[in-house]
Amino acid sequence: MNFLFSHAFWAISTGTFAGVLTGTFIAMFTLFSRRRNIARDISQTTFVFSGNLQQTSLLDAIQFLEIGRREGVLHIYSGRRKGYITFVAGKVVDAFYRNKTEKEAIFSMLELKEGDFYFEPKKIVQPQLMSQSIIDLTFEWDAQRGESAESG
Repeated sequence: MNFLFSHAFWAISTGTFAGVLTGTFIAMFTLFSRRRNIARDISQTTFVFSGNLQQTSLLDAIQFLEIGRREGVLHIYSGRRKGYITFVAGKVVDAFYRNKTEKEAIFSMLELKEGDFYFEPKKIVQPQLMSQSIIDLTFEWDAQRGESAESG
């Protein structure tokens, strides 16, 4: 009787352990699958970002895209004038406004008080024309504004 009891106990224990192990494996597999699906859903969502320069400064919009490590083109409209700033992984790589390029274009656009902007997310395949960070550009722009205010 003792022999039968020990074998029954062993079978139940082994079965319970195998069940717990299998259950844990299934739970982990399910969580992993959900995480992959969530990541896939997030990467396939459309990112919409637009605004008005009277409500949101262009610098704030640029910093928002930089922090979010976005890739695409920020279009800026002021009257009939149009400019753009190109981002790759949140870094500004190119800019154009009123026959000016790169940092001179950004400086001109940062001065705009009226206009609209919208961000077009898309894959960028162009060489990086600018290497300065937006922080460095902002300090340089601010210093230029301070010099012109002192001389004017």
